[in-house]
Amino acid sequence: MITRHIRIISALTCTVACTLACTLISAPASAQSTSTASVDRSVDIPAAKEKGAAERIVGEAVNGSFEIVVDATADAPRIEAQFTIDGTDEKDVKRRTELIKLFAERAADQTIVVQPIFPGKSMPRDNVKVRIMVPKCGDTSVRSANGTLSATGTAGKLKLIAKNGAIRIENHTGSVDAYSMNGAIDIIGATAEVRASATNGQVTVTMADNNDLPFDLETRNGAVHMEVGVGFDGIVKMHTTSGGLDLSDSGKRARTPQSSDHGKTVEIGAAGGTSEIRTTTGSINLTIRAK
Repeated sequence: MITRHIRIISALTCTVACTLACTLISAPASAQSTSTASVDRSVDIPAAKEKGAAERIVGEAVNGSFEIVVDATADAPRIEAQFTIDGTDEKDVKRRTELIKLFAERAADQTIVVQPIFPGKSMPRDNVKVRIMVPKCGDTSVRSANGTLSATGTAGKLKLIAKNGAIRIENHTGSVDAYSMNGAIDIIGATAEVRASATNGQVTVTMADNNDLPFDLETRNGAVHMEVGVGFDGIVKMHTTSGGLDLSDSGKRARTPQSSDHGKTVEIGAAGGTSEIRTTTGSINLTIRAK
C-alpha cells in the first residue's frame, strides 16, 4: 500500500514540473542571486474517518528534511513547512516563491501523503523543513534525497530513507527500517526488530528493555554502537574488515564461543534469535545493559 503512494508522489512530481515548465517563461541567464526568500506553508488535514485511528504517512522530498512528531493532545493532523527559495535573480526568487506548494492530502485509503514541491528546475539553495504532527501514528514511509529525517513517539512499521542526511528515531513502538547513504543513524529505545544500514556514517542503536527481537546493523565507513536491554536473549554475530570488536558485559550474561581479529560471536542469556553487526572500515561496540 505504501509503495503505491510513493508511486503517486512520483507521478505528482512529474505532473507539476511539466505544467510549470509549459506555463512559465524562462528568465534569461544571469549571475546567481545573492538573496533567497523564506516562506511558511501549513495544511490542516481533516481527522480520520475512524475516530482514534493510527495515521499512515507517506512523504518524500528532494531537498528537505522531515520531522514526524506524535502529539496526543491534537485533534487532527497538521503539516507545516518552512521553504527557502533560490532563484537566478531577485525577480526569479519572487516568482518561484509565489509558486511553491505544500502537497498534503488524505488519500482514499486514509493515508496522509505529503510532498513539498518547488517550481521548475531545482536550484542549489532550495530547501524545505517539513514537520508532520499527528495525534496517533501508524505505518510510515518517508524519504529525502538531501535532508535529515527524524521521528519521535511514532508507532507501526517505520521506514526512513535518506540519501544525504542523518536519521534519528526516538521512542518508536514497532519495527524500524532505516537507510542513509551519507549520514549517521541514531535509534533510541527500539521496541521491536531493527534494520539499519549506512554507507558513510556511524550507526548507534539502543534497544528498550525486554526487547530481544533480532536486529541487523551495517555500515561501510563508520563505527557501530549497539546497546541491548535488560532481558535480551540472543546470538549476536559481529564482523569488521578493519576495526576493533568490543564487548561490554557488566552483568556477565554473555559467552563468546567464537572470536578472532575480524569476527566475534556472542551468546547472550538463553541465546534465542540471531542478530548481525557488520562494518567494512570501523569499530563495533556491543554493550549488554545490566539491571
